[in-house]
Amino acid sequence: MRKRWDNIEILHAIDRIQERYGGGPVTGMNGMYLMDEINGGQVTEPNLWRGFVQELHIARDLGLLTFRADSNPRPNLADTDPYYYLQTLSNFALTVSGQDRARGTRILLPLPDPDEDDGRPISSLILQQVGEAIEANYSREQLVTFLRESEVPIDDLPALPANGRIDTVHSVFIALDQWGSEGRRALRCFVGSWLDDRLVSGPGDELRSSLIEQLARQGWYVQDGRLVIGEPARGRRVSWPVLRDARLAALHPEIVSASEGLLKSGHRTAAVFEAAKAVNNRVKAMTRLPGDGAGLMGQAFSSDKPRLRLGDLSTATGRDVQDGYRFLFMGAQQAIRNPAAHEPFGDIDDDEAFELLGLASQLMRRLDSATRALQ
Repeated sequence: MRKRWDNIEILHAIDRIQERYGGGPVTGMNGMYLMDEINGGQVTEPNLWRGFVQELHIARDLGLLTFRADSNPRPNLADTDPYYYLQTLSNFALTVSGQDRARGTRILLPLPDPDEDDGRPISSLILQQVGEAIEANYSREQLVTFLRESEVPIDDLPALPANGRIDTVHSVFIALDQWGSEGRRALRCFVGSWLDDRLVSGPGDELRSSLIEQLARQGWYVQDGRLVIGEPARGRRVSWPVLRDARLAALHPEIVSASEGLLKSGHRTAAVFEAAKAVNNRVKAMTRLPGDGAGLMGQAFSSDKPRLRLGDLSTATGRDVQDGYRFLFMGAQQAIRNPAAHEPFGDIDDDEAFELLGLASQLMRRLDSATRALQ
């Protein structure tokens, strides 16, 4: 009795059937007839209907197979009624990649770019941590599907069983690492994409940060969804584009506009200076007061005849808020903007830069709610 479907078996069958149609799409049978023909008899188990639909979708999403699905007003038909859904499918045809896969044709890829992979080892301990994190989210059967959908060539790995069963994800990684340049390329792309949140699942923030730091100490960095080589990072923290982008997106839009380009090009101190300057310019525009820096802030948020009110000044709490933010606005200009404007920029790391940008962002948000005093 059949227990599961194999995607190679399905591709082989479609390839054979297409030969009967002169190489054109399979127009004479729907998905149900195709499934029964591959099975050698009628399929009556609902779990096998769902499994067959899943394999068709995987092959389609990997660019191996195309087919047409008739429109149907019922939502999520593939999940709610796979038996009927299969009857709406037709015109099955393999793509060039699907034909190569079905016929066992191997496409040789170019050697890896030496700027990305110089043959240095990728820590087995790190690969084990990645594998264990993935295994915590999937069953054994789901692992195979996840890896295939993530373009890991598990069906071609000589070190794995032909039936596609795997003991651990770590064993797949080791097999890839030992499979020459093609395997290492696939390994670097998968791990890089997983760390870069480009797959359907990925690590938590804490694990991601830890793995990024560990890899960087060995000279591996995430770039455009893959691991590439660089100088090992020793004695310094490693910035990571995905985390940086998330932190940047949380800032006030005017701070993002002022600092994003400089921050992404590595000019962190200049980005902070521009953020402080943006706060100064906005206060100046809102109040039409002369001057700049701490003096401007002191006058704009003064306790006596302020140009900008941040609270109800008839209450003690409102006056405390006004006074407190006046000193924050003045301090940000005096401690951040003024030194940077008159002295050579010193270097700061990502954490310090974002802490200072966060201060500027908060000041901008207070300006969003400030009330202009009548003059």
